[in-house]
Order: sequence, then structure tokens, then C-alpha cells
Amino acid sequence: MIINVPGEFYVFETGMLPDREEMEDFFQDKSENDVLELHVKIDPRQKEQIYHISKTWLKVQGDFVNLAFEKAEDTFEKAAMTCPYYVPAPVMDRKGNCISIIKKIPSYYDHFYRYDGELDLSFLNRYSCIILHGLNEYSVEIYKRVLPLWQGREVYLIDMEWREYLDVLPAPPDIQVNVLDCVEDFFAVCKEAEDKKTLHIVENLPQNEDNSRYEEGIMCYDEVMTLTFMFSYVIHPGTRNPGKRFFVIDGRFVMEGIYGICLKVFTAARYALSKGYIPIFKIVSSDSNIYSDYEYDDIWNKFFYQPEGYTIEEVLESNYLALSPNMNVLNIMRYIMDEVSEGYDLSWPDGIFNEQIKKYIRERKERFLPHPERTLGVLLRGTDYTKTRLTGHAEHATPEMIIEKVAETENTWDFDRIYLATEDEEICMKMKKHYGDRLTFTDQERYVIKPGQILQDLHVVKKEGEGFRLGAEYICAVSLLAQCGSLIASGDCGAYREALRENGGRYKHVYKFEL
Repeated sequence: MIINVPGEFYVFETGMLPDREEMEDFFQDKSENDVLELHVKIDPRQKEQIYHISKTWLKVQGDFVNLAFEKAEDTFEKAAMTCPYYVPAPVMDRKGNCISIIKKIPSYYDHFYRYDGELDLSFLNRYSCIILHGLNEYSVEIYKRVLPLWQGREVYLIDMEWREYLDVLPAPPDIQVNVLDCVEDFFAVCKEAEDKKTLHIVENLPQNEDNSRYEEGIMCYDEVMTLTFMFSYVIHPGTRNPGKRFFVIDGRFVMEGIYGICLKVFTAARYALSKGYIPIFKIVSSDSNIYSDYEYDDIWNKFFYQPEGYTIEEVLESNYLALSPNMNVLNIMRYIMDEVSEGYDLSWPDGIFNEQIKKYIRERKERFLPHPERTLGVLLRGTDYTKTRLTGHAEHATPEMIIEKVAETENTWDFDRIYLATEDEEICMKMKKHYGDRLTFTDQERYVIKPGQILQDLHVVKKEGEGFRLGAEYICAVSLLAQCGSLIASGDCGAYREALRENGGRYKHVYKFEL
């Protein structure tokens, strides 16, 4: 997302291009957002060259270039296409004056600037008053594209920089637009705010958090843009399936395991289903994920079938495809989407796993789970869940706690074997030492990581076929867990939820640690 940032703008005229050491000296006591505009005219007969330098630009060893953008209706759109991460750039008016400084910051959402499909205002129409915090790429798009269609009648723009841009932005009809310097001014002038259905949209990145922010009427731009522009990018690649609208779900998944990905994309798929779309998965934007073997590798279709009985080949020849933006479906987004899609479920006529995965699971069931009805399944997560706890991960029980719990159930749960699902080599060996031949586990690769490491760090270098192997091993380990007679889980995670889903309520007993 391109945001407007506070910073100083300096102009320096010279007859020669300064070296980097001189520039570094100049920026030594300057802020990250300060920009120096160099006017370099070495030969009086030639046109002067203009370059924009910043502390960040010097850090990344970038070539000296002209980074300025002209103030216009599409300033932020152009900057989103070309502006490097973290590098501040000036916005100039027609007289050559710098009116603001902008830069790109990380965002989960990617905006295509394509409007062949529809905008979905069902979420924003819940509110009669919208507060757009900050002048940024997404607040400008909401102002230009969404407010003219919105059912509300009052909007507040929080940031004095808005005043510099309103002359080039089309005013939304029949809406009262108020510009305030800060949010405190909003509460001062709008004492009746509590009586209004008001939504604050802020520049923060969403986190895995509870619903309190949403209940207070505060949403992040990433979330609102996803809900509003989710179906706006439409293509028409073929003539098959006339009258049907498909929603093709892609995303950048970096650290997520296969069932973490499933949790997010299934939420979006059910939501699309509730909106009249047929969801399809084509996840080709996750090159850095451990399940990807090469650039644009489809990490969905190597493991799973498509829902609703379609094939990806058929869908890509169909008449109407809405292409999903990149979106990170975290807790608040999941809550909103689940609320809308309640009662809608995906169907899998041939089962969710493709034939290659089904065969993989069958072969290992014969070797590692010959008597599932007499086996206690134990899910015991380690690695990222214990050595390096990531935000949003539940705390998980230790092997000692699991062993104690197994002992408690020994005489009442009716099992004589134990099947262990874990990715942690140290945990596996500790459990094997305690239970001996009673314990079985698959032949998946297991890992030892250091504090501060994550599993992703061990798979930076790609090897052909390894992405499939890692995914197949994990899927198989959880699938066999789902076929056991009872279950003990060290804590909540995607594998636990998937085991419950596949088991379909057939477990005799289930215990999950809540730490």
C-alpha cells in the first residue's frame, strides 16, 4: 500500500553528481522519509538532470533516478505500480512544488485496478458514516470508486494532506465530505458520533486478534478493500459454462502449512459461494512456500481436487472468471465471512484429495496404522509451535504432559496402540523411547530447529519434487490420525481441525490441551 508520510523535502543544485559518501553524510541526521532533489547540470548546453535521493535509497544501493510523481487523480495508482518498497518519493504540483511525500509499505492486499466485475458494498452499507484515516492508495480508491455507490451520506477524511488532493479527485455526489487534521477533531465536532453507525478505516496491518476492534467499528484498509473489491477483476477466457460465475482463489502463502492455507481459502470460498460464485483454487503465487517446487507452481492441484465437481482445465476455458486479490483471511475477516456464509458448504463429489494423494495414504496406512480402531491418535506439535512461537499460534503441550494424559486414559479409552503425528524429530524420539513398539509413526521427514528458526528456513533451496513430498507426508500423517479410534492433541492448529473434519465425528474420545 502506498501511504502519505511526514518528511522534509530539500532541493540542491550542482554542476556535478555527488558521490555516495557525500550523500550519506547529508542524510546522517535526516529521517527515513526525507527526500533530497538533486538538480545536476554538468554542461550548460544540456538539460539538467533531476534525481531524488533518500536515506533508504542509499541503503539499497539504488541508482540515482527521478522518483517524483505528478499530483493527479491517479498519483497513488501509478506509485503502486512503480514505487520501490520503503523508498519515499515526492509528489509535485504543476509548478514543481513538492506537496507531499509518499512511499510503499507492506500490505496483505494487492489491488489490480481492474473493474470489469462488481464492487461489493454490502459490508460498507452497514454503516452510515465512514472515517478514512490517512491519505493513502486505498483511501483514495474508496473515495473515488466506492463512495459514489455507497448508501451512506457522510464521510470524514482524517489527514490535512487530503486538502492538497481534493482538487484533482472527483467529488462523490450527494455525500457530505469533511476534512479534519486528526481523529481528535472528529470526536470534537461530531459529538453525536455514538448515535451513528460509524466505521473507522485505519492503516494498520490486520493481526490474528479477537473481535474487539471490529466490535468497536474499526477495520483495516486491507480488510475493507478485500471485502469491497474481491470480485472486481473479471476475465472472459473461453465460452464454456455460460451463465456461471467462477471465483478463482490465489494467494501468497509464505509460512502457512497446508491446512493453514486450507483454513483461509475455504473461508473465502464459502463466502464466494454465498455471493453466487463457484469457488476454484489455483494457488500459483506462493513461490516461497515449502510446497512450491518452482515459480508459479500450483500448490493446490498437486494435492487436491476442485470443489463442486469442476476441473481447473474446464474452469480456465469458461466464460466468466473473477480473479481473487491476495488476501490474508485472519480472525476478524474470517468472522465476517463466516457470518455471511453461514449454511454454505463446499462439496467434493470425488473427495478432497486427488488420486495421487489417496494412493500415498493407502500405502502408508497398511504399514503404519493396521488396526486403527484399537489405536489412540496423538498429535504433538513442536518446531514452530514451541521453539519459535509465531503470532496467532496456540501454546502446545509438552511430550511429558501428553504422556501423563495418555496414562490417565489408559484404562478407560480402550486402545492398545499409539499413533504419533509430529514433525519434530526430538519429540518423536522421546515418545519412541517411552512407548517402544506400542508407538507407530509414518516415514515423513522430521526436523530439529533452533530457537528463532522456523521450518520455512530449512527449505529455502528448492528441489524438484520436494514440495509434493513435504505436502504428501503432512497430509498423510494427519489423514491417518483422523482414522484412529480416539485423539489427544497438544493444542489447537490446522492439523487438529483437519483431523476432526476428516474423522466426521467418529472418534470415541477427543481431548485437546487448552494452554
